[in-house]
This record gives sequence, structure tokens and C-alpha cells, in this order.
Amino acid sequence: MTMPHFPSEAPDLALHETASEWFMRRRDASWTPDDEAAFQAWLAAAARHQAAFDSVSRTWADFSAIPRPALASDTTRQRPPKSAAPPPVRPAATQAPGRPGFWARLPGHRAFAPAAVALCVLLAAGGWYRWDNTPSYTLDVATAPGETRHLDLPDGSVVNLNFGSTLQLRYYPRRREAVLDRGEAFFKVAPDPSKPFTVDSGESRVAVVGTSFNVRAAPPQFVVKVLEGRVHVTPNRADPGRVLALGPEHGVSIDPATGSYQPVAAMAESVGDWRGGRLVFRRTPLAEVAQEVARYLGRPVVLRGDGQIQGLAVSGYADIRMPGVFLDALPDLLPVRVKHEADGSYVISRR
Repeated sequence: MTMPHFPSEAPDLALHETASEWFMRRRDASWTPDDEAAFQAWLAAAARHQAAFDSVSRTWADFSAIPRPALASDTTRQRPPKSAAPPPVRPAATQAPGRPGFWARLPGHRAFAPAAVALCVLLAAGGWYRWDNTPSYTLDVATAPGETRHLDLPDGSVVNLNFGSTLQLRYYPRRREAVLDRGEAFFKVAPDPSKPFTVDSGESRVAVVGTSFNVRAAPPQFVVKVLEGRVHVTPNRADPGRVLALGPEHGVSIDPATGSYQPVAAMAESVGDWRGGRLVFRRTPLAEVAQEVARYLGRPVVLRGDGQIQGLAVSGYADIRMPGVFLDALPDLLPVRVKHEADGSYVISRR
């Protein structure tokens, strides 16, 4: 089902506001060691707490660099000496004689002014945070077994979803995010350096600006293959320093459990080949063919016999809607027997 909508609130806004409250309280003269202990416990409770507090601190530093407006109380603290020339007459549109300015009218204005400025800063920071983290476009899509989908996105990008896939899309003012929970998708991303495009699946991430690539989030491996352009793949987002750069006709297979990875073949005709309704094999090991065909068959394809059968090279085309036909034809290509079990599964053994 496709469900586009346009939400109005960012999911982490409450967290950002809490971080702002901690920031302001910590600057107060009444701050105690017990307060500091509670604050440190809050930071340690979750990594995103520290990230939110750091964001508030950076925003404060940025706004602190902006000169504040002159306050009415400034004139009382910096009176000119009696011998100085009288000040020029102000235009009639300015403040009436004898009437204190806004800041000066507030009780305890000298102490209150910095806090008021800080409040304005935090309000501005909260507004910016809300703007930056509220998506202008969202889309949640799921495909059923045997169903594929073609999606045209508002930025000109295109996504094709394969059988049994779940995808979430979120477009923010400065970034475009996709989450592929399961299944497979081919992305053709419209270039926009100001809004990078990322695809997350489990602990892994693919980051691009504009390119065409295929992502499979189907057990047991997470596989990325690039058709054109370049992508950066982070096997585990908890280790952001380890990034793999992939160019055209390059791919990588990642073990989601361990984060280990290895390069895989990515011939141009095989990247997203399922979009045309067929799978392309060029001297592909039989073990990989069996695993690939089983995804479309919806039943196991088991290899039995010595280890050499795993590496038998297969070349040919398989119709994704009739994968069993391709398996039945394997004895014409290889020295193997293919047995169709009653439960719909297949067993392949050496002949």
C-alpha cells in the first residue's frame, strides 16, 4: 500500500527541547553538584541525548557571535561626563521622554536581559531544528510476493521495488532519506549536492548524490551493486570511519551479523536485471544461482553432494515469474540432477 502524507512535527523535537532546558539550567548560578550528576546521567542514558545537547551548544555559540541590540539599561551604565556635549535631539518617532524602554521596564532588567536573549536564541534554535527535521515529503511502500512497483519521486528520482519489499522515504530540507527494511530496490537518484540521498538497511548505509544502483536487503547478505556513478557504503553505521567507495559495475556483499564484507561481481546487465523480468547469470557459481532463484521461487533450493557442486559455473537467463523452469533446465547445462519435492522445494545433486 502507498501512503503519502505531509507531517508537521519532527519526531525528535521533544528531545531537542529537553536538551535546551538542560543547557539553560546549567548556566544558572543555582546549579548544584546534584544537578550536574543528574545531567550527566541524562547524557549517558542515550547517545542521541549527547548529540541533541551538542546541537544546542553549537547553536548557542553561533547566535552568541551576533551582536545584541543596545538596551535601555546601557545608557544608565554609560552616562557621558558632565563636561561632554549634550546628546543630539532624537527624532519624534523614537521613545517618548521619561518612558523607559522595553528591557528597562522589566523587573530586574539587568539580570533578566541576558536570559531573555538566551530564550530568543533557544526559540530560534528550536524553530531551525523543527524546520530541518520536518519532512516535506514522505512515502511508505510495501510490495507483496510476486509484485513489483515503479515509483516516480518529486525530485525526479526513480525507485523500482522488487517482490516482498518494504521501503520508507523521507525528504527533508537538507537531505533525502530512504529505509529499506527488507527486499530489494533499484534507485536512480536525481543529482542534488545540497541534499544527499541515503539508503539505510539494518546497520548499513549507502550514501549518494546522483547515481544508479541496486540494494538487496534479503537474508543472509546485504548486497549493493552500482550501475553508474559512485556510492559510499558504510557496512556498520556504528563505525562511520569505515566507508567503502564503489564505482560503476562494482558491488559489495555485507554480512549484517558481523559487518564483514567482500566484493561481488556487478556486470552492467545484471545490476537491477529483475526490473526486466529476468535474472542474468554469466559464469555465476551454482550456489549463488540457487540462492537467487529460491528468492523468486519462494521455496528452498538445496545443493547436495561434494563441495565442488557449489562452484559449478552457470550462464543463462531465468524468468523471475517462472523460476522453476530454469531449475528444470539445469541438467542440460551442468552435470547435475534436479528433483522437485512435494513441498515445492528443489534438490540439486551431482549426476
